[in-house]
Amino acid sequence: MAEKKDRAGGSTGERPNRRGTTSAVLAGALIGALAGLAGSTLAYFEAKDTHRAEGAARRADIRRAAYVDLSASTDRYVQQATQMLNVSLDPSKSAEDRRRQFEDKYAPANTDLSRAYTTVRLVTTLDGRRDLEKVGALSARVGKLATDRYDRGAAGVDAKKAGVEFTEAVERQLAALQTFLDRVAGEAL
Repeated sequence: MAEKKDRAGGSTGERPNRRGTTSAVLAGALIGALAGLAGSTLAYFEAKDTHRAEGAARRADIRRAAYVDLSASTDRYVQQATQMLNVSLDPSKSAEDRRRQFEDKYAPANTDLSRAYTTVRLVTTLDGRRDLEKVGALSARVGKLATDRYDRGAAGVDAKKAGVEFTEAVERQLAALQTFLDRVAGEAL
């Protein structure tokens, strides 16, 4: 008598070999899990690098804006300090003229410069802060020379000598600012 073949196993009454099938399924699942893990890891590191690059670009933008504001504020300050000195050394100007120039023009420019200086101090590097200190000291010197005669006017002052001293102080201030900007240019680009 002929033996009956089991359709599933292709043999006679024996169980099919499912061990190979199970191993193949587990191997496929493991490969899929490892591929997913590798993909997730790569995506994580790519996102981290992107985040880091975006942060660096944002810091550069902030620094650039602060440096531009410092430069513009310094220019306004120098203009107003020059006007303050001119009004103070002009014998035809009254104490009221000097006060108006001080309060309406010089003091706001000085405040703007202080704000810009503080902003740059907060966002620049340690090396930048060192150079910035020199700019601040020279700016203070310019302010002192511009306002020395504020209370007294032009009486007893050699206007030419005072003008030369002021011009030299402004030149030193602007040169120090340029040195600072040259050194920090790489941070903002």
